[in-house]
Amino acid sequence: MNLPNQLTIGRLFLTAFFVAAMSVKFPFHLTTAFFLFVVATLTDYLDGIIARKQGLITDFGKLMDPLAD
Repeated sequence: MNLPNQLTIGRLFLTAFFVAAMSVKFPFHLTTAFFLFVVATLTDYLDGIIARKQGLITDFGKLMDPLAD
């Protein structure tokens, strides 16, 4: 599995933690959700840059990247 696809899968997991941080009240839950969102945004950006630059565009990425976004 190539790096852009790994970043996409990682973003799927980050989504679950983001939703949990937004849903469950704990100290700094909104700050935590914000930082998770920023990390997910960076992985999306890097995923696209790396995939296009290295020609690593796959059918898996075409399907999962929009779902992870």
